[in-house]
Amino acid sequence: MLIGREREFERLRAVLADAAGGRGGVLLLSGEAGVGKTRLAEEALGAGAPRLVRGAATPAGSPYGPVVGAFREYLRAVPGGLDDCGPLRSHLAVLLPELGEARASADRATLVEAIRCGLARLVADRPAAVLLDDLQWSDEATIELLAALATALRELPLLVVGAYRSDELTRSHPLRRLRHDLRRDRALAEVELEPLNEAQTGQLIAQLAGTPPSPRLTRLLHDRTGGTPFFVEELTAALLHADRLTAGAGGLELSLDDDVPLPATVRDAVLVRVAPLSDAARAAAETAAVAGARLDLGIVAGLAGEAGVGELLACGLLVERDGGTAAFRHPLVRDAIYEDVPWLRRRALHRAIAQELQATGGDSGEVAGHWLAARDPGRALAALRQAIADRAAVHAYRDATRLGRQAFEIWPEGEQGAERLAALEQHAHCAELAGDLTEAARAQREVVAARRAAGAGRALADAERRMASIYDLQGDRERALAARRVAAEAFAANALPGEAAAERLVVAGYLQSAGQHDEATATARAAREEALRAERLDLQARAMGLEGVAQAKGGAFAEGIATIQEGLSLALERQLTPVAAEVYQRLGTAKEIAGDYTGARDALGTALGLCEVSGDGLQHTCLSCMAYVLRELGEWDQAQALCEDLIAPGALPQQTLVADGVLGAIEVWRGHSARGAALLTRCLETSARLNVVSMQCDSAAALAWLAAREGDPRQAEEHCRTVLARWERSQDHHYAVWGLRWSAGWLAGNGRLELARACTEALSSIVASSAYPDAMAALACAIAETALAEGDADAAAGQFARAAELHAGLNIPFERAQILVRSAAALAATGDRDAALDQLVEAHRTASALGARSLAAEAASAVAALGVSVIDHLGRRAAADHESAGLSRREVEVVRLVAQGLTNREIAARLVLSTRTVDMHVRNILSKLRSRTRTEAAARAADLGLLDTVSS
Repeated sequence: MLIGREREFERLRAVLADAAGGRGGVLLLSGEAGVGKTRLAEEALGAGAPRLVRGAATPAGSPYGPVVGAFREYLRAVPGGLDDCGPLRSHLAVLLPELGEARASADRATLVEAIRCGLARLVADRPAAVLLDDLQWSDEATIELLAALATALRELPLLVVGAYRSDELTRSHPLRRLRHDLRRDRALAEVELEPLNEAQTGQLIAQLAGTPPSPRLTRLLHDRTGGTPFFVEELTAALLHADRLTAGAGGLELSLDDDVPLPATVRDAVLVRVAPLSDAARAAAETAAVAGARLDLGIVAGLAGEAGVGELLACGLLVERDGGTAAFRHPLVRDAIYEDVPWLRRRALHRAIAQELQATGGDSGEVAGHWLAARDPGRALAALRQAIADRAAVHAYRDATRLGRQAFEIWPEGEQGAERLAALEQHAHCAELAGDLTEAARAQREVVAARRAAGAGRALADAERRMASIYDLQGDRERALAARRVAAEAFAANALPGEAAAERLVVAGYLQSAGQHDEATATARAAREEALRAERLDLQARAMGLEGVAQAKGGAFAEGIATIQEGLSLALERQLTPVAAEVYQRLGTAKEIAGDYTGARDALGTALGLCEVSGDGLQHTCLSCMAYVLRELGEWDQAQALCEDLIAPGALPQQTLVADGVLGAIEVWRGHSARGAALLTRCLETSARLNVVSMQCDSAAALAWLAAREGDPRQAEEHCRTVLARWERSQDHHYAVWGLRWSAGWLAGNGRLELARACTEALSSIVASSAYPDAMAALACAIAETALAEGDADAAAGQFARAAELHAGLNIPFERAQILVRSAAALAATGDRDAALDQLVEAHRTASALGARSLAAEAASAVAALGVSVIDHLGRRAAADHESAGLSRREVEVVRLVAQGLTNREIAARLVLSTRTVDMHVRNILSKLRSRTRTEAAARAADLGLLDTVSS
């Protein structure tokens, strides 16, 4: 058993036993350099695993290097062990050429599956452990692979242990991301090795020296080494070698001979041990240290002689591995010897090793590292370019990007212009696929500038298209739009109408989402004409879909739907299934704009069905549109379920934009203020950044509604102003209608008549230009709200009646319930209590069915204000909710204790609850009572009579 590692040893054995039982996984083993990670892992795994294979990362190693090393160790033990991988064998051969002919090209997902299949073969006859060492040096492809395989390993009797130096992890190291991802998926076990304490250090010295050390010597070596086992071993060995230890009364003591100083560092200790070697062995040690962490014995022997290499192996300084390779017995030994090599000799050795590796087909990344150390940038650049191509071929894009940065740092200015441009394009592509969008944009901008300087040809169009894609991924719509326009014009100028049409369709989509419908219509028509010249029926159908939506959003409903249906007929006639799915989605949007929400749901349902058949990526868009339509139809549970699926972990804000807004509104309407506010705020920020007017207006209106309910008039007015200002800068008016209607009512009721009238005028303009069905109802409401605020109840009641009549056929239940509550207020003001009561009963029934608790409570309060029985007209539950302001029995108990001045901790003790639970109850109370502070909540509860039973 290793000294001081009993607990960690048993932990590894326990995780290994779980894996052997069929519950495999990943374990990360960390600790400082020299702390004993590899030794612990090999002893624990070797003692308990029927099979142990190892691989290790090296600086500038090849893609998937540690995994490839493990597979090769397995194949040496079990020749033909990977023969049963079937069709995936040719994919695995991309990494292991010894398996035979490799697949010319394969996507990353298939390569990962091929590796998974190889691991499954490794445990086909018995459980196993794979030790991947020195992951602090690993290529990023290996790190990403571990994250991708974590779930699959749960079904295999296989434990993968990744060991790494924790003291060499930078803040941006990919291992940190791996740990986060695995923890999130509950797929990570960890063991961290700490240095030895003073007593354990004494035990290790005794084991090494054969005699217990004195307390003084133990304390001295522990202080000097920090308890790192490797350091303790080296210093103890150096002292023994120099005959510096003598027996004393309390154990081994340090000799006080001043002529033999105590080694100050591990480097000094290592050099003390190297000093007695022959000249040939020292030369071989220097060559081996320059060769790298894992070295080719043939190359080192060829450069330094077999005799020297043999002496290093014999004395244990080098440890031979399989396949003609070797490594120093510890990386710190190699570091110490490398640092002692004179600079000129080190440079010459790097050059010689680079030449040998290049001649024998070594990894280009390793070759490049040696040329860089040899100060030969020309040859280093050539090797780097080959290494980049090699890594891109196996989808190791992060590693390719890292090497690309090195390449451009040493690229001679003004040389190899065409080659540099091609390398920049490749670098931008790799960086984009690696998710490093800042680097991708920087490189692609240089490409665009060079192409533009050379003239507007096909190459410029392609460069601008790629630039636009990168801007899209960054969420920079304005720059993406500009790049798409340039690309479209360049394609058109070079007689490529089909490519031009494809770009114009994207531009039209941008313009439509920004509410610029006239320009979107014109752009879609131009795309349609170019698609016709190119004989691209798919693009023609798509262009008609976009043109039709833009027409419908501009108020030409019949014309727009007819245009879409023409495109739909073309797509269906030619069996263009993915295109038909897209055009059906456009039809759903047009019907929604026209107020036909049921028709919109049907069209979107058809689009989703076609997406499933074709496997088209449009499904996310269709689901987002469906969620919005379901919300408007009052099918909130279904809308919520869709949104929860769309808001997946790791999704970008632009991908969750609609789901954030739809779900956020539902949450606040149902009384879940905290989560709803967070979602709506993210939606508002994203839609403002991307210039998506529909969700900007929708989320701002919902946030205004929430602020008003929570008693924050300043914030409510600010959001109302956002809706009012935003609709004017866009032609996309449909999505501003309900926000303008609600804003007009709230502003008028709070004495802000000038702003209320501005909302009314906005709705009047919308009706005049497009005659949206719900806009006419909203205009009537806004006029009514102003009249009611000015004391003209009869005029208000008449306009509300008109609004309710217009809304009757629209099937938008939540909006109708809001209108009915306001209409009832006007009717009550005219003295028509019976009509008011009828409308409040209907509004309460609708709000309750939706789970819109605040609106239901408002309706119940209005019923009570009429002087009639809430229980008789709305039922016992409504009466109970009204009496308690919607608070649960437990929340009533809590608010009574809040009113007595108790803290949450004191309330928790009184009610025998956790403090966290009380915190939750208090948040709910503040939301339901529309209070910002505990004092306000207590006062509100007193006004409602909820504190009447409080004892004095």
